[in-house]
Amino acid sequence: MYLLNLDTRPKSRFMPDIFISYSRKDSTQALALAERLRVSGMDVWIDQRGIEAATSWSGEIADAIRAAKAFVLLLSAASTESPNVKKELGVATEVGCSLVPIELEKIELNRDFLYHLAGLQRVAITDFDGIVRALTKLGIIQNPLLFKEGAGGGEATEPPPNPRLGKAGEKDERKSLMILPFEDLSPTADNQWFADGIVSEMISALSNVKALRIADNQATKEFRKYHGQLTTYAHEMQIRYFVQGDVRKFGDNIKISVRLLDIEAGDHLWQDSMKGTMNDIFEIQEAVALKVVEGLKVHLASDEKKKLAERGTENAEAYELYLKAGEYFDRQTKEGFQLAAQLWSEAIALDPAYANAYAAKAKALAALYRNYTRDLALLEEGLTLINEARRLKPDLWPAYYPLSFILTLQGKHDEAEAAAQEYIRNAPEDDNSYFALGFFYSETGQEAKAITPYEEALKRKPGNLVALFNLVVDCNGAKEQEKQKHWAEIAIPLYEKRLKLFPDEENNRVIHSVLLYFAGRDDDARAAARKLEELRDGLGLFNTACLQCMLKDYSASIQTFRKAIQAGFRSMRNIKSFLDNEDDGIGTLKGTPEWDAVRELVEKLSEPPPTV
Repeated sequence: MYLLNLDTRPKSRFMPDIFISYSRKDSTQALALAERLRVSGMDVWIDQRGIEAATSWSGEIADAIRAAKAFVLLLSAASTESPNVKKELGVATEVGCSLVPIELEKIELNRDFLYHLAGLQRVAITDFDGIVRALTKLGIIQNPLLFKEGAGGGEATEPPPNPRLGKAGEKDERKSLMILPFEDLSPTADNQWFADGIVSEMISALSNVKALRIADNQATKEFRKYHGQLTTYAHEMQIRYFVQGDVRKFGDNIKISVRLLDIEAGDHLWQDSMKGTMNDIFEIQEAVALKVVEGLKVHLASDEKKKLAERGTENAEAYELYLKAGEYFDRQTKEGFQLAAQLWSEAIALDPAYANAYAAKAKALAALYRNYTRDLALLEEGLTLINEARRLKPDLWPAYYPLSFILTLQGKHDEAEAAAQEYIRNAPEDDNSYFALGFFYSETGQEAKAITPYEEALKRKPGNLVALFNLVVDCNGAKEQEKQKHWAEIAIPLYEKRLKLFPDEENNRVIHSVLLYFAGRDDDARAAARKLEELRDGLGLFNTACLQCMLKDYSASIQTFRKAIQAGFRSMRNIKSFLDNEDDGIGTLKGTPEWDAVRELVEKLSEPPPTV
């Protein structure tokens, strides 16, 4: 009955739950504890450089201690001799921050530490339950069951997803990298589409490097709306390296300037500028990608070098059209989809072998059908385009996602499922392959089957909030109440963390409210729902209507549903589910004048478009 969380945009100051103070000699244990707390949903501030590495950061360390709810002090022979740890402990005591001493080894405290820690019970680093109890007593942990390894009669409670953990909870040793939005410095200031396209292509190329954990294109787009400090964002999102850049384009001439920043060292590893014409764009992009890899001291395997050099086309003009079309598509409007499809058609005309352009146009046509026109001819054309893209480039596995989606919209469910499974077989490490299968099951009402692929997608990309929310929704639809509550409790702190960074995002506010309901926190959900009255987005309004319905506030639900339709919401499967669901949808009002009025409205939306 619910749609995806399509939008996740960060905006505000990082306020840590916990500040960890430690000696650099104890880094391994300190970072392991920070990771364990983070995967359990806590906000942790830990300095991985040390004050001596960048004295200009000492003010930020003091600010972090003042803001923290608890000062976790790791005690060892090394830390009790560390002047930096002594300074941090002094600041914590002065500002009244709650102290939690944790022993890495049995030691006798010297005079400086005895004074501050007198009367405080120490917890061993190996006693994680004891650490949880200490933090719970301070009111920092609200639900200690989420942190207990033996919760539920001996069964391990799965920790919340964390972007730095890999499969089966293994620590992710890859270097974390994000490419920030490039600035358009062109004289005419009208080439932001070009700058964004360059960034998108760089992300795509560098995603093939196994030693890198690179933030996806959506995260880069979201960052444009972030107004806080980069260091704050880096700590919150656990990213160490950032690529900054700007683009100047005047006619056929281009100049790209790029810088690689190490946020922990607080310095640029390198910076460079490259000039040329549009005909040189592919060589410039490849050179930039190689410089990033070299700056990070990452060794490339032969197949990775080959992928970095791959080009969808050799035609610079077709490539330029491809990038501009992407800018229109990202507007997510009817006109934007139409213009994107037109420009991708022009790119195909210039290079009939441009497989990526065929797949991209198919995606635009599917979006037009699903959200606006309901013209079946668009799906037929989209299918033809996908088949041509696969013929031109048989290993273009991401094309199987729009293929599965188009086949689903056509009602060809067996073929749609097979396409998603083929994607998984050929790209088993790609989280999108499992997401495609999960989304197919969601769209076709097979919620129980959707659970496993969504869980697999989250193993590969734990920070995927869209997959996490869809998983909770499908657990609800499959009557898997324990799993529903389990995943909702995991999702809530992750969405709260996101909303601390981006408090203005409407749909995430709605989703957070829905998750409260799914976690069994009805009163909290009602209170949150009352704050959603001024929404304008159709998706957010629809999800709010669903929440109000589950909370039995049917009058408000019908009113909000009408607003969603007026705002352009047109996902017919979800709309009809909302109408017919007699468990927690408006279907419970069947036979009443209110339900009949909503049904008539939905029937009008379902009418085929008039033929011309």
